[in-house]
Amino acid sequence: MSFVEHTSNPAWKDFLLQLGAQFDAAGKISTFGQPEIERFLIKHGPVVTSLCHQALLKVSGNDAFTFLQGQLSNDLGDVTDNQAQYSAYCDPQGQVLATFLVFKFRGDFYLSFDGSLKESIQKRLKMFVLRSAVQIEDVSHDFIHIGFAGEFADLDVQRRLSTKIKEIYACGPAQAEELQDSFIVKVPGPYHRYEIFGPAEQMQYAWTRLRENSDLTNSYDWDLLNIAAGIAEIEHATSGKIVAQFLNLDKIGAINFKKGCFPGQEIIARIHYRGKVTKRLLRLHLDSVEALTAGDTLTLADDSGKNHNLDIIKARPDIFKGTLCLAVGTLKSLENAEGQLKLANGAAAIIEPLPYSILDDE
Repeated sequence: MSFVEHTSNPAWKDFLLQLGAQFDAAGKISTFGQPEIERFLIKHGPVVTSLCHQALLKVSGNDAFTFLQGQLSNDLGDVTDNQAQYSAYCDPQGQVLATFLVFKFRGDFYLSFDGSLKESIQKRLKMFVLRSAVQIEDVSHDFIHIGFAGEFADLDVQRRLSTKIKEIYACGPAQAEELQDSFIVKVPGPYHRYEIFGPAEQMQYAWTRLRENSDLTNSYDWDLLNIAAGIAEIEHATSGKIVAQFLNLDKIGAINFKKGCFPGQEIIARIHYRGKVTKRLLRLHLDSVEALTAGDTLTLADDSGKNHNLDIIKARPDIFKGTLCLAVGTLKSLENAEGQLKLANGAAAIIEPLPYSILDDE
């Protein structure tokens, strides 16, 4: 799918092209012309990038809250004008179809998620609307989506966009006069990270102001921030294949076990209350650069020669050396591994700590 098919907004397309953006077949920015520098800058920031390859659905109407409350894994009652949330859309077997950043702006709900799922998720949601007063609209082309991150990004957002948002998932309308139709959400990351939505002209203003104290990065290196934060983003290759808890969604507050029913709720609740989670999302550093994509199987061997298979969720070349990835692995198998885990080429594979606990008793 071409970039034009992902965003038909000519003003934004021309703006990015003038900055030297190069797009791949998936409509993602592969580079702004300096790929090594773009990756290195991710370590501390500040960096700004376009996230218009993502999908954005607007859910409106008198029954929008009730409808979404019955579809998503988290409690939509916690979403306000100033509080966003991370949530999942599951099938009846408890397997995750999509992961959403959910926020509310001017009375309507918005779902931001991986662009490869836009058509399938929009179609599935509409299928369950039935006679409810709910409208589901693709607004990916109308609301330009950019990302901004850095160790002092909170100060830049406050000083340059006149908006003070400090806590994770806190959000609100941008306060700068030039951004009157724009919205800002703070999302998890190894440091301060924001996602900003608004009309093309206003996003050009926001970009220009933030760019005064930041550099450009591409769509792929931005993913390193999700990997570092242990946030699993489901895309086409992994949709409907992994149970919610295996993605640590219970550990990052994306599942509410006290809300009413939603697709897959019975199985997800049974695992939570009666069972033991056998698999978890892990962050790994591989000492070699590996061409891994979502849905691939990563096979590691321990010192005894036993193989351990993990399912890749996201993988990217690391900043200095090797590959950083999120992968789902069987805990018992990995706990019993002897010695060092290695790839077939002999490169070491290290399981790194996540910024949250994955133990069942915590």
